[in-house]
Amino acid sequence: MKTLKFLTAVSLVASFAYAADAAAPAEVTKAAEPAEAPAAEKASAPADTAKKAEPTAYDVCMDSLNALEAKIPANAWNTKLTLLEAKAKASDIQNELKKNPKANVKAMGDNCLLYAEIIKTEIEVQERRTHISENWEKRNATNRSIETIQEQIANARSGKVSNLAADLEAEKQRLAQTKDAMKEQEAKLQAEMQQNRDKFLAEAAEREAALKAAGEREADLQKQLEAERLALEAEKKALAEERAKAEARQKEAMNKLNELQSKLIQVSQDARGIILSMSDILFDVDKATLKQDLKTSLAKVAGILTVYQQFNVSIEGNTDNTGSAEHNMKLSQQRADNVMNFLVEQGIDASRLTAKGLGMTMPIADNSTKEGRQKNRRVDLVIQDKVLQESAEPEKTSEQK
Repeated sequence: MKTLKFLTAVSLVASFAYAADAAAPAEVTKAAEPAEAPAAEKASAPADTAKKAEPTAYDVCMDSLNALEAKIPANAWNTKLTLLEAKAKASDIQNELKKNPKANVKAMGDNCLLYAEIIKTEIEVQERRTHISENWEKRNATNRSIETIQEQIANARSGKVSNLAADLEAEKQRLAQTKDAMKEQEAKLQAEMQQNRDKFLAEAAEREAALKAAGEREADLQKQLEAERLALEAEKKALAEERAKAEARQKEAMNKLNELQSKLIQVSQDARGIILSMSDILFDVDKATLKQDLKTSLAKVAGILTVYQQFNVSIEGNTDNTGSAEHNMKLSQQRADNVMNFLVEQGIDASRLTAKGLGMTMPIADNSTKEGRQKNRRVDLVIQDKVLQESAEPEKTSEQK
């Protein structure tokens, strides 16, 4: 009888020990959590911390990985492999920053942090596995104690042995159910971890693909811009060469036209081109008929224009303020038309010529004096190279805007 009571007491002690051991990991885990730093310590951080340089994506990633590396259990081989993959991604960031310190590596940094999240999850799962394994060891020890007790009880009296055996069998079944529940929990955790890992890897692959596509688009755009820049430079160079040739032609023509310089024909040059200003003395009084001296001079001008096919001529008729504005406008237009018609007769293509009567709207001298009115009664030939004329039009339009 004493032996039976002793064995029953031993069984109860073992059950209590098992229950205490099962509750211990939660208390140990709670005790192992680091206490939050007091607010005073946080507030006393050095003031010069704000002055430090902002960490790069590589620094942030490596800080996270180094902090997690110390927490990886020794038997977590998959987690260690994931850590190596993450450090390889961090090295890619570092290499990219070495090539171009201003490179946009945000997507690569986010990818690295995704690996850090995977490692953190795997560490938690491994810790749970270790905790489960420790519980299993304690349960196995309890089972062995129960088996020993069963062997001892088998030698006791038959009447008491049957009741104790039934209790022990019930306890054994309860432990078996607990074992099945723990296996189910482990399988669930494994599936959840695999699902999270697949999700993180898919997001990382998508980010890398997007980053690669953006890089390719940027490279293509750079090539296109470079090609356009080279084409523009070539065009500018060609225009500059054409302008230089045109200026040389105009200078050469200016030298020849200077031979026509006289009291009746004045040769000058301004931004519009070469100006041949012919006095109205070369016309009949108050008429548009060309005198012989004017025809002789215009024939020489036609000869020069025949040599320089690149020149266009604007013929502008002008009068003084004597008489009505309507009469002066009509007279100036007739004189300009007659000069143009004579040049056409001399073989100059009409498409190179324009004639316009300005009347008394463009005086170059004071109309209140006889000398001034005589200067204002004139026909101007404005001669300009086509190349210089075309290049001047965009500049004029730009100034007006």
